[in-house]
Amino acid sequence: MARGPKLFTCPKCRHTYLGHEPLPDCPQCGYDYREKEGIRWDVVFYLLVIIALMSFLMMSSYYRNISAERTGAAQSAGASKEEVEKLPGGNTPRAPFQSPYHESGR
Repeated sequence: MARGPKLFTCPKCRHTYLGHEPLPDCPQCGYDYREKEGIRWDVVFYLLVIIALMSFLMMSSYYRNISAERTGAAQSAGASKEEVEKLPGGNTPRAPFQSPYHESGR
C-alpha cells in the first residue's frame, strides 16, 4: 500500500516541502543537513569507560586474591608456631640420620 508524501522541514531556513523521503539538501537554500560521516566520539568515550571499569575490576580482584593468599599464609605460619604437631615417638630425642654407609665398621 502506497503511503502519501510527508512534510519535511529544513533545519536552517525552515522551508517546508513534501516528499516521500527527505532530500539530501534543502531545495530552497541548498543546506546539506545529512549527518556527517566520521568518528562517533560518544561511542569511543563509552568504550573507553567500559574498558576502564573492566580493568579496574580485574586489578582489584587480582590484588584481593594476593592479599588473601598472604593473610592465609601468615595465619598458617602463626598456627604452626603456636601449636606443635604431636607425632608418635615425638617425645624421644632424634638421632642423626644413619645409613649403612655411615657405620664405623666399614
